[in-house]
Amino acid sequence: MIKIKILLVLFISFNVVSKDMVRVDLPYENEDRHYYIYTPNTKETNPIDLVIGLHGYTGTAIGFERETTGGFNKAADDYGFIAVYPQGKFFYQKTFFGNEFISSWNDLAGSKSSGPLGAICLANAFFYAQYKNCGDVGRCAWASCGDDLNFIKIIIDQLKTTKNIKNIYVVGMSNGGMMAQALACEYPELFSGVINVVGMQHLGLSCIPEKPINFIIYGASKDETVPPINIKADDGYLYEPMDKTAKDWSNKFQCKNEKTITNNEFDKIIEKEYFDCLNGVKIISLLNTERFHTWPGIERNTGYCAYPIDEISDYKDIRESCSDIENFWGNKYLLDKLF
Repeated sequence: MIKIKILLVLFISFNVVSKDMVRVDLPYENEDRHYYIYTPNTKETNPIDLVIGLHGYTGTAIGFERETTGGFNKAADDYGFIAVYPQGKFFYQKTFFGNEFISSWNDLAGSKSSGPLGAICLANAFFYAQYKNCGDVGRCAWASCGDDLNFIKIIIDQLKTTKNIKNIYVVGMSNGGMMAQALACEYPELFSGVINVVGMQHLGLSCIPEKPINFIIYGASKDETVPPINIKADDGYLYEPMDKTAKDWSNKFQCKNEKTITNNEFDKIIEKEYFDCLNGVKIISLLNTERFHTWPGIERNTGYCAYPIDEISDYKDIRESCSDIENFWGNKYLLDKLF
């Protein structure tokens, strides 16, 4: 378990960036971090669920809401939960074509170069730009090395002091899905459920919580970026098979039964559910046989909405820089299984 750092927050800045969302600036580890919060129209005295949404590698907080999920705020309205979108640590890498925006989360796997089974990438794997403050982390490391787990924990702790929070959930895409799983492992008592979307953790480093927690892991058969079946991605990095992760969790939580069905309502999705587990939790794996490295309900090659954070500060401008994507079924499909 990570040793939780004690952080004295000197000040928190709240900026209303639209009638719907608020940007909250939060100093953390000597850096300026931030997140966005969306609150549906509900009575403030009523207990309300909180859902943390985590973007993927090179992604953004606004991009997760607008493009990755195709409008997650609408889901917050439909289900009546507060949605929070933290921004991962980022920097700009100079390239031949200009500055490249790099952002990520430290899920305690991507920030390493090796694990119990050896290196997490092949010798000829693509070399990703590394965070300068990480030091010598080895050939394969690509993610932030900051304590992002505690960063998310602090956000939640602060929200609990101002909101009447009932249940807390975390969902994430790709590196955000890896981070969601890592949060479940680090703070299983904090969350009621977790969804990891196309975010298999690296081979030999897929974590399992010490306490039971509801867990959904979603993968796509045609995904070559973070493959759910074949361990080698097209960039030469190695990932834990999705079935093994789900099975390991079910064994840990002593699930007595399982069932598998094929759902053809939208795409052909093989759904495997482990149930009758400790504390009544369920472990669910969802394999979409028709999709690629995307959120369910989103077409290929959409959903990143990358914008230069240091140049755009107005929420209206940010929204206009994103594509207008609408997700007709994917968010509901996942959330119906989570709640």
